[in-house]
Amino acid sequence: MMPHTSALQPPVVATSPSLQIPAFIEAFSTYLGYFLQQPCQFNPQQHEAVFHLEPAGIHEALSYLKIIPNQSCQYVSAFACDNRQNEVPAFEVRMLFYLKTHHLFITLVLTLDSEKPAYLAISSLFTAANWHERELHDLFGIEPVGIEAPPLVLHRDWARHSKHYPMRKDFTAIVPPKEVPHHFNFKPHDGSHQVAVGPIHAGIIEPGHLRFSVTGEHIHQFDAQLFYTHKGIEKMAEGKHYNAVLPLAEHVCGLCAVAHSIAFCQSIEAALGLTIPDAVITMRAILLELERLGSHFSDLSAICSAGGFGFASARAAYFREEVLQLNQQLVGHRFLRNVNNIGGLQRTITQEVLQHLTNQLTTLTTDFDQWVTLALQTESFIDRVEEAGFVSSHQAWQLGLVGVAARGSGIEDDFRADFPYGVHSKLPISVRTQANGDAFARFKVRLEEVTDSLHLIPTLIATLPATDIIHHSVEPNITTLPPHSTSFSMVESAKGGLLHWVQFGVNNTITRWHIRSASYMNWRGVVHATMGNNIVPDGPLVNKSFNLCYACCDR
Repeated sequence: MMPHTSALQPPVVATSPSLQIPAFIEAFSTYLGYFLQQPCQFNPQQHEAVFHLEPAGIHEALSYLKIIPNQSCQYVSAFACDNRQNEVPAFEVRMLFYLKTHHLFITLVLTLDSEKPAYLAISSLFTAANWHERELHDLFGIEPVGIEAPPLVLHRDWARHSKHYPMRKDFTAIVPPKEVPHHFNFKPHDGSHQVAVGPIHAGIIEPGHLRFSVTGEHIHQFDAQLFYTHKGIEKMAEGKHYNAVLPLAEHVCGLCAVAHSIAFCQSIEAALGLTIPDAVITMRAILLELERLGSHFSDLSAICSAGGFGFASARAAYFREEVLQLNQQLVGHRFLRNVNNIGGLQRTITQEVLQHLTNQLTTLTTDFDQWVTLALQTESFIDRVEEAGFVSSHQAWQLGLVGVAARGSGIEDDFRADFPYGVHSKLPISVRTQANGDAFARFKVRLEEVTDSLHLIPTLIATLPATDIIHHSVEPNITTLPPHSTSFSMVESAKGGLLHWVQFGVNNTITRWHIRSASYMNWRGVVHATMGNNIVPDGPLVNKSFNLCYACCDR
């Protein structure tokens, strides 16, 4: 059957998401018709429906997904696999979406020519995919037809169009860089000049080049060049046993270390079909909330500093240090590394240290409540952050913003609620949103989420058994996973939802590992927010109201 765009009808939303899935798969498959290369593959454990499409049918498929009402179809990621070593040599592009109304992940798979891989770009339909499509061009040499794909990950000094694509399996070359200056494509404006910030910054953050085009103090245009210290961490995983990749996952980013490690562990555990002890699931939720506290306190401190409120900034930084010290006492690492394992934990967590954590958080809660009262009653600070860095709800949706960046623009985006996993299937959370979409809205979302975490952690501790949580792991080769099989997991980090997707080879090795961090999705939001009705001194404030990770992008 040939698809008919004019006959598009949105899927009917049933009472129960589980009842909708078969009906959606049947309707979508029927609509795709001859563009569908094989019957849909549904994985009930991961709530994933995989559709292998003829590349020419990708826009037809996306047109169907876009008409689903209430912005329910959320773009997640697009990435490639180099399968030229397989029996049928080809490149493969996978596009992942999440259908909130159905609690269903939709994967669209395109098989591309091994010599000149190309497909119709999807950025015109889902703007949030733009960076991923440019990345496909940089790292795999896959052309997204119909859009410009200027360098993103590989800067302009990289020898492009010469088979030097780092994520291809046959890439071995050391490419000598050429000195090519970076040019920002700003439109000329009468009386304007450019202000450069970075790429080297004060402090210990990673490099990033921020460029303003201004007239006087008014910002006309803004852009950011990132990826100066791209680690190639996904490439490093190729050929390694999944146990050897866990330390890499923990080092994608310092601020999100435990979220990355849990997402990676869960993707492997799902593939192995493991049942994780309830105490471990609860302990992981506690670790995620501790990481959220540390990150949010850091963000609140940075916003106050950029807003000229030095005392509040110093106090919030003190709160963060308290959390980092509690992390050290709990698991032996300030950034919660070396604690997770495939199937469990690397460390024994004692009742004594959990009780100490509860007591300290009680004191911290009282101190934080006083700090919030001070911050919200300081009119000079409120005047500074209100209306700065505005992003509307529609703009946030188009850009694919996640986490606090989305919730500050009124979008209920929190993977703990959208797809309840772990303890959240029994202990639902309240999604904190603010409608104003400015720096103050993002500030207030964090205030509410810190309060939630300070109360949630003791609640979770109280549900644990009155015994020590013993470290637990699984044997390295408990199950041999089929070559070419895949698995994935998403976790709500402090910055927003992040994805770890893995493809397996022989002997439980990994042949492809894709990471989509929250910061990667939100950087374009910083660019958009800075170009609103802002002046140059607003630049740092807008930036800190997002306070994204460079390292999560430089993966």
